[in-house]
Amino acid sequence: MMKLLFTILLLISSIFASDLFKSENELVANGKGVMFIFESNTCSYCDLLKKDFKENKEMNELAKEFNIYLINREREVDYLVGEKKKKETTTTLRMAFAAKSTPNIVIFDKHWNRIFQVPGYAHPAQMITFMKFVKGLHDGRYNTTEWKKFLKDNGVS
Repeated sequence: MMKLLFTILLLISSIFASDLFKSENELVANGKGVMFIFESNTCSYCDLLKKDFKENKEMNELAKEFNIYLINREREVDYLVGEKKKKETTTTLRMAFAAKSTPNIVIFDKHWNRIFQVPGYAHPAQMITFMKFVKGLHDGRYNTTEWKKFLKDNGVS
């Protein structure tokens, strides 16, 4: 009975976890923060980052405040970005954000202001801090000029 219950819970959690990452071609905010995660097929740190999002309870909860888009740098795709549906491709997005390595994480607020860019893997404690700051921007608790102090106060430098 316990095995069955565990299997059902695992299945349900994997269904909800897969909803964290979007792979649509229309990249929208819809009142949430936006995160681009540039990844590649052979990137072990990309897999680790996705695992962190799924398994770290706080990251998983904060992720619900964001539209998180996985952009595979090895697959050329056409995208429509933002409310104006600006046409971009994988290459133009990569070039616009100088995403040469993977993972490369770009975090925007709900108004498409780029707040953070992290070239490489970010530990869950760092990601949680970045996401809390952007959530605080949306809640009116912080403004964009306070990001350096916020990171320092939260142990990220």
